[in-house]
Amino acid sequence: MRYYRESGEKMAPRYSEEVINQVLQANDIVDVVSEYVTLKKAGSSYKGKCPFHNEKTASFTVSPDKQLYHCFGCGVGGNVIGFVMAIENLPFVDALKFLARRAHIILPENGSSAEDSERYRKKERLYELHRELANYYYLCLKKNRNAQYYLAGRKITPETIKAYGLGLAPDGWQNALGFLRQKGYTDQEMLDSGLVMRSENGRMYDRFRNRIMFPILNATGRIIGFGGRRINEDDHGPKYLNSPETMVFSKGTELFNMNHAKSNIVGGQMLIVEGYMDVISLYQYGVRNTVAALGTAFTAYHAALLGRYVGEVVLCFDGDAAGESATQKAIAILKNTPLNVKILRLPIEDDPDTYIQKHGKDAFEKKVTEAITIVEYEIGLLRKKFDLSQTDGRIKYINQAIAVLRQLSDEVQIDLYSKRLARETGIDLKVIRREVYRKKPVDLTEEDVGEKIDYWQKMPKAYEEAQILFLRKGMLEPEVFKSGRLRAEHFSPGFFRELYELITGLFEKGEQISPAALMNHFEDVEQVKPVSAILMDDTPIESEKLEECIKTIMYFYRSAEIERIKQEISKASEEEAAVLMDKMITLKKEM
Repeated sequence: MRYYRESGEKMAPRYSEEVINQVLQANDIVDVVSEYVTLKKAGSSYKGKCPFHNEKTASFTVSPDKQLYHCFGCGVGGNVIGFVMAIENLPFVDALKFLARRAHIILPENGSSAEDSERYRKKERLYELHRELANYYYLCLKKNRNAQYYLAGRKITPETIKAYGLGLAPDGWQNALGFLRQKGYTDQEMLDSGLVMRSENGRMYDRFRNRIMFPILNATGRIIGFGGRRINEDDHGPKYLNSPETMVFSKGTELFNMNHAKSNIVGGQMLIVEGYMDVISLYQYGVRNTVAALGTAFTAYHAALLGRYVGEVVLCFDGDAAGESATQKAIAILKNTPLNVKILRLPIEDDPDTYIQKHGKDAFEKKVTEAITIVEYEIGLLRKKFDLSQTDGRIKYINQAIAVLRQLSDEVQIDLYSKRLARETGIDLKVIRREVYRKKPVDLTEEDVGEKIDYWQKMPKAYEEAQILFLRKGMLEPEVFKSGRLRAEHFSPGFFRELYELITGLFEKGEQISPAALMNHFEDVEQVKPVSAILMDDTPIESEKLEECIKTIMYFYRSAEIERIKQEISKASEEEAAVLMDKMITLKKEM
């Protein structure tokens, strides 16, 4: 048996076929994939939204009979080991170990290098240490009335305590230390966990003391760290304290409650909150598609993790200044992902925990439905910043709001927000749209062509040059249009499409295609510039070069059509999607 990397390079098996088959047989692919993707029965197979690319219509299929998965959208596929390799970003051996552990299979030690084997052993010991210490903290909580009263005061029920395995780190310097020593863990293993520390004089002591303990689980349900909440407000140290970075725990890549949230996704959406208590309180009220960052700023790794499960996230941070700051930092990360992002605004005195306890689940879920877009949020911040009753305030506001709209690529959104700004400020809609497109590196629609034309310089260079050369050839030799191989739709919307239609229109009417005749059709100086640049170039264009231009134009046209069809598929019925899929496959073949 041979396994291959994506590059095609052979990877020598480190385990026998017998061992690999044992792991495969012990891990049903539907069960494994279901831990990451919401699957629904579809005939003899299961379907869900692909975790490897952003899609709205489920094209990800899992076959229990064949024990294979395949996405008809992006083309990924394979067996259960390949799935784990892709979803967890693991090499083959680590994916095999992952599945072996899941099925309680002990792999032979000589199946990997001594270094890998030792690292694997250390990680397993750390996982087990965390599991045993979590049980210890849980029992400590059950015996401590004060800690129970504290949680009752926070309206946390016994059922929720059990669901999250909440515990108590007793007050004292060596409680966890003593327990772990009794369990046979070495000093080095305890220090590696970060749950026990060593002072400058060499004395070892517990990291967590007199704190409510929140076990932190990874997406596969293994305890990898702890968060501790101070019980006595007079105690020294931060209100919340987390485990440090270890071999099994990284704050920047893990999200609290992902193990629960991934199985409770609602409408392809997940909520992001700030703290443990927000997550737990929402869970208790029945809002269970919620995660929180672990005492660190939101990262690109967090966004990638969320993107495996959902297409949309709702940021629901505290209503105070710190919450606003956290929201803005998260937005900066999420803008660069395929995720659709919304922001839920809470009153300044509230966080998700206090809001849902005051107003209940229905009121909170209504807030979720009212969550605003990033653009609405950013423009709202600008509105607060400037005095719109003053002329200079309105000017500064509109200029900065336009800068926000320039970040958009969706023309429908641009149109919607431009109209809102026009109504709000009294500034002419055409002026706003012209300024939005002045520096936008995207194509305009035909309606926009009269507003601004210098955007064409920003398109792919090969597409731009091919259109320029073809149109220049057509101006000199109108007969090139007779073949009918290219039509207006093949040119990029805006300047090039309008120029093509203008030239062919003059040709069909039998009118002279001269520089003067062409220039008469362009009033704006910014439109004249590219036309004159084309007309001033006298470089001969050979037939081979013309053929190359046509192929290049068709390539980019088909690429755009494929993207358009993908969007239509996301909104289409199954029958319509099948027809569209055939069209897309045909276009890909033509390319």
